[in-house]
Amino acid sequence: MSKFFKNNKAIVILCAIIVFIALIGVSLRSQSQSPVEQYVGDSVSFGQRVVSYPVQFVTGSIGNLFSGNSSEEQSSKIKKLEAENERLEGENKKYKKELDIDDISKFDPISSTVLSRNPDQWMNTLVINQGSKDGIEKNMAVLTSEGLVGRISKVNQFSSQVDLISTNTRSNRLSVNIQHKGKNVFGLIDNYDEKTDELVITDIDNKDSVKKGDKVVTSGLADQLPSGIYIGEVEKVQKDEYGLSKEVKVKTAANLTDLNHVYVAKRNPSTIPDNESGGN
Repeated sequence: MSKFFKNNKAIVILCAIIVFIALIGVSLRSQSQSPVEQYVGDSVSFGQRVVSYPVQFVTGSIGNLFSGNSSEEQSSKIKKLEAENERLEGENKKYKKELDIDDISKFDPISSTVLSRNPDQWMNTLVINQGSKDGIEKNMAVLTSEGLVGRISKVNQFSSQVDLISTNTRSNRLSVNIQHKGKNVFGLIDNYDEKTDELVITDIDNKDSVKKGDKVVTSGLADQLPSGIYIGEVEKVQKDEYGLSKEVKVKTAANLTDLNHVYVAKRNPSTIPDNESGGN
């Protein structure tokens, strides 16, 4: 029996590898996440919570253990507490502002905290601490008090991935309206210029009037995001390299490089017009 197992050990390992590769292939072809992927995603996010929350407590406890009771140290502690108090007051004002934001008022906002953000994907994706158990669904808009920052791309039970509007992937081209003197000029966000920290809208007809300072909002077409969510304003207008159309650069209202707290915009049924809800 032992000899039989040894002779067939290589075959068993080879079969296991083939099955594993097949599962990865099925996962990549599927638009929705498999239960295995969701379990892995939630496990990673849970681990991040478990590690990040106690670290601050342990760090503070060790600091207190080895700190003396000199007057200079006590004075330093007081200054730190004052600084922390000012920071908390600033965050409190910020969150009050977020609760009053016009865009948020159109939705049932789901408050979320950013769990992780990989350095090599800093301007592409991030992970938040809310998932399907909290009512999160794919393609929901994600925003701050300043404006749109992205949309939900993957949903696990207890966490979700957000594709930022600055992600440079062709599949995530966002349709927008540039508001110029009461008229909407349609365009698509083509890419993100990392050198200037600006979104780039291309293929704007030369006949369309667009000026610096014009507001940019979501159009609500094709990409399943609601219309009218504020993105930013036009910073620069120039002709493309061939001179056949205009290229518009947009400064985002939200600071995409520093995101800690966001809202997922869940549409409130009471605010949906009859023509959007099918007259029901």
